Amino acid sequence: MLQQPADFPHNGSQAFLAGTADPVTIIRRNADGSALVRRDPKPHQRRNRDASGNTTVPFADLHETEAAAMAPATKRRRKKGAK
Repeated sequence: MLQQPADFPHNGSQAFLAGTADPVTIIRRNADGSALVRRDPKPHQRRNRDASGNTTVPFADLHETEAAAMAPATKRRRKKGAK
């Protein structure tokens, strides 16, 4: 079987949600810049086999690694004296 490298994110790839680093699998890319994902259970959770774990999230909230998902968002600092 042929194996072609694919850029992240693509349908079927594993990702992590920003902030919580919950593991998800990308099901579909939507035209509005969001993605339909399936929330994958963590080791201590029971596996959901129904559609209740599916949700739509923006692509900006999907990260390739768990560490990238947990990294705090950078805040822009105001210059001194600026209002």
